[in-house]
Amino acid sequence: MQNLDLTKKYVLAVSGGIDSMVMLAMFAALKPRPDFSVVTVNHGIRKEAQSDCDFVADYCKKIDVDCSVLCVDAPKYSEENKISLETAARVLRYEVLAKSDCDFVCLAHHADDNAETVLMHILRGSGAYGAQGIKRINGKYLRPLIDLTREEIERYARNNNVPFVVDSTNAETIYTRNLVRREVMPMLKKINSCADKNLVRFANNIAEDNSYLDTLADISEVDVNANGARIPKRLFLQPRPVAYRVFRKVFERIGVFKDIEKTHFETIVRLASGQGGKKAFLPFGFVAVNDYDFISIERQSIGESLDFEIPFALGNVQTPFGTVRVSKDKIPQCLRIDLNAVPPDAVFRVKRQGDVFCKFAGGQKTLKKYLIDKKIPQRKRNKLILLASGSEILVICGVEISDKVKTDDNSDIYFISVQGE
Repeated sequence: MQNLDLTKKYVLAVSGGIDSMVMLAMFAALKPRPDFSVVTVNHGIRKEAQSDCDFVADYCKKIDVDCSVLCVDAPKYSEENKISLETAARVLRYEVLAKSDCDFVCLAHHADDNAETVLMHILRGSGAYGAQGIKRINGKYLRPLIDLTREEIERYARNNNVPFVVDSTNAETIYTRNLVRREVMPMLKKINSCADKNLVRFANNIAEDNSYLDTLADISEVDVNANGARIPKRLFLQPRPVAYRVFRKVFERIGVFKDIEKTHFETIVRLASGQGGKKAFLPFGFVAVNDYDFISIERQSIGESLDFEIPFALGNVQTPFGTVRVSKDKIPQCLRIDLNAVPPDAVFRVKRQGDVFCKFAGGQKTLKKYLIDKKIPQRKRNKLILLASGSEILVICGVEISDKVKTDDNSDIYFISVQGE
């Protein structure tokens, strides 16, 4: 653990597991002690969760450290927002931690976590930002153990009699990270015993490249205002690695730091290469407009952005009426589709005149007639997110799939769901 700035105030996120308990023990052993306290979160997932929180609180009392026990309802949040339980727990945990009165929130991620994260991002088709792995410092969040391996953490726990609890869900490979940790990484180490270290080295190399490319992405000519930004079009017509970083920097300047993906950048590039006056929808209620020599990014009300088109993509796709998730993982209220049956020109959009829908295991009819037959209220029809190829509707998100994308034994099965705004 690197030297800490003793003038700063820290809050440690401690679950009771070996990683976070070692982090806590290391902080407590420092002389002089930093100014720190502990937060432990009961996510409402496991029966033993409260006893784990009590374990952390009791240990903190023994070593004279303030501890706050906070409760969230991850299962309810998962169901209401149509996201995985794992994602719901992470979102709620970070919401709680973000409210901490401190200079840094300390998380117990370590080198093995970093290797797993890099691998998962690569498998998901991540760009360079995802491939650079976990940063030691990212805004308010500090990861003091990021350079330690799991083996080193376990050795410290043994040598210093650090108590900890074992999360029963760690053995459940239904969670992607657990599957990577318990099965994929050991298999990679059979191929190369240094696979984990090499992944971290790769991430560090990518981070250095990113740092340099970021310096080339000059946005000094971008006019950022309360409603968005006005960007010289030529900045998006630079070499793509630089143009992409311009795109990210602009959105960070207007206060958007997440859910900005490569598909949105591709939308901007197509817009910049086309005719003036065209529009394209972007996340968080922004619309990009081709203003001839400029691309203007403006805040737009939902009613003004109905006729959007967003290219089909895996992962999370932000639309005016919610986030569509396309994933290998089955999640609540999802529809199953054959990825091989989705044509290259498929886009997410809302309904248009002339749309047709081939009912699952049934005949074709107009989309309007189908929605009437399904008794979908008129007020909801204009806000339904559709996956379409031309006038052919492939998926009515949250409602039904077309017979054209149904699955069979030879299908590449993916699940699609929508989280409303």
